[in-house]
Amino acid sequence: MTLIEHLSELRTRLFIGLVSWIVAAGIAFAFRFDLLEWLRAPLPPDFTLNAFGVLEPFLVSMNISAFFGLVLAAPMIGTQVWGFIAPALYQEEKRWAVPFVFFTAAAFALGVVFARYVVLPLALPILLGFLGSEANVLLSIGDYISKLILYMAVFGILFEMPVLAFLLARLGFINAAIMREYRRYAIVVGCVAAAVVTPTGDPFNFALVALPLVVLYELSILVVRASQRRPVDQLSLEEK
Repeated sequence: MTLIEHLSELRTRLFIGLVSWIVAAGIAFAFRFDLLEWLRAPLPPDFTLNAFGVLEPFLVSMNISAFFGLVLAAPMIGTQVWGFIAPALYQEEKRWAVPFVFFTAAAFALGVVFARYVVLPLALPILLGFLGSEANVLLSIGDYISKLILYMAVFGILFEMPVLAFLLARLGFINAAIMREYRRYAIVVGCVAAAVVTPTGDPFNFALVALPLVVLYELSILVVRASQRRPVDQLSLEEK
């Protein structure tokens, strides 16, 4: 394919991915009240959400719709990404299309669920209770939803690490030895990223982000190692 044909295909696939996202966001918008109640659940029961601007309820609805629309549209977007890179792959590598799309979407959704049911219920009471009874916390619904979506998006991306590592290993870009060699640097980068995501400075919330990241990196090493193992029959044939 020529450069113009590649650009034309890229434009088409971007358009399909964007339309899929818009349609999925429209579905999420129809269920925005249920999603808002789901997002509100980690809060202590005595806390209420307040709107401090005319546009805030509308912007919150758009944020919820856009984020959960992305989660719903992830399989279609993943399909378009794979379809664009597939012509550059060997025939053996192309058979990973369905697993790649499925596990990419599933890993992102799993990261979102992990943040909602594990991280946020533990982190929010600590964050809101730092000053105890000395301060009456008024929560802005816009600030609250944006922070929750940020946490969920970060964990969704973090949970993609084993999937991405498996793909890169199958394509020959990385191996388990390289990942073990750069483990210390990866942990440092992960800790810096965790500190950026949790700017409160308390070690508990920092650990809620940093520890899963380290675990996911170690899991990625195991996934890469497993992906590089060849069947015994194949090895015996090669030795002959």
